Amino acid sequence: MKQYDETEALRRELLDEVYAGAFSGLGAMILDAEEIRRADGGELEEIARRYGL
Repeated sequence: MKQYDETEALRRELLDEVYAGAFSGLGAMILDAEEIRRADGGELEEIARRYGL
């Protein structure tokens, strides 16, 4: 259960980053939202590295 919670917390953090970036004028960031929603734990970690988290 803990792994699931950590994965979902990372997913929420990444989505927050995407939405904040899109709101601040970097609209292309919103394109990553669907990838983040569908990603598994390993894929989320890779996306987080791309975002510098």
